[in-house]
Amino acid sequence: MESKYKYNEATVRFYDVVYEDFGHLKKGLEFYSQEIKKAGGSVLEVGAGTGRIFIPALKQSADIYGIDQSELMIEKLKSKLDPAEHYRISQQDARNFNLEKKFKLIVSPFRVFQHLLTVEDQLMALGRIYDHLEAGGYFIFDLFRPSLTRLVNEVNDSLEFDGEYEPGKNLKRYYSVKPDYLNQQQNVEFRFVWDEDGEEKTSTYAFPMRYYFRFEAEHLVARAGFKLEHIYGDFDRNELCNKSNEFVLICRK
Repeated sequence: MESKYKYNEATVRFYDVVYEDFGHLKKGLEFYSQEIKKAGGSVLEVGAGTGRIFIPALKQSADIYGIDQSELMIEKLKSKLDPAEHYRISQQDARNFNLEKKFKLIVSPFRVFQHLLTVEDQLMALGRIYDHLEAGGYFIFDLFRPSLTRLVNEVNDSLEFDGEYEPGKNLKRYYSVKPDYLNQQQNVEFRFVWDEDGEEKTSTYAFPMRYYFRFEAEHLVARAGFKLEHIYGDFDRNELCNKSNEFVLICRK
């Protein structure tokens, strides 16, 4: 059960800057914020990261808690919170987390579940989520819908972000993707290049990302005991179709 997601300092440092203007993330934020608002009880975010969803929800008075396996992510998130709210955040792994609380809603946004590489890991995480839900509670998560074109074509050092991380200080992020068909994964590498102290600095972060097909995802949640109430094709709740880019799964205990 070894983790392959030890975020490095550059990834966490520049995370908010890089993802601030990603269109589908803004749609996702709106979607999850709506779901949290209508939850009617306590909420848990599995993979809280730097607080992109967690912090707005807390500001809107949601009784929200969060876990993340990355110590660096947790530190950054806590730096944005009043110390009186730090009890809401803990460093835990989705596969074996344990909280002395049950939730009306658990969410796992921005493809967190695609960091679980094996069926064993996926079912372990689903089991912990199921056990932490109240009876009738909901688990909502999203995955990207595999595009066969993107799955078979490598990407080599493509510029994905070019902007400033601070006034007058430039940051670029390049990404590369290599397919691993046997393990149903994409091997991704991010390369950061930025200006600091009059020098150009670089850092790379590589990780595998599991992709799921529709009926595979449906089968997994059923094996874990969930009832799949709906699967949308995007965050606007449009029906799933061949042009959809997302799987947004609404599961009930």
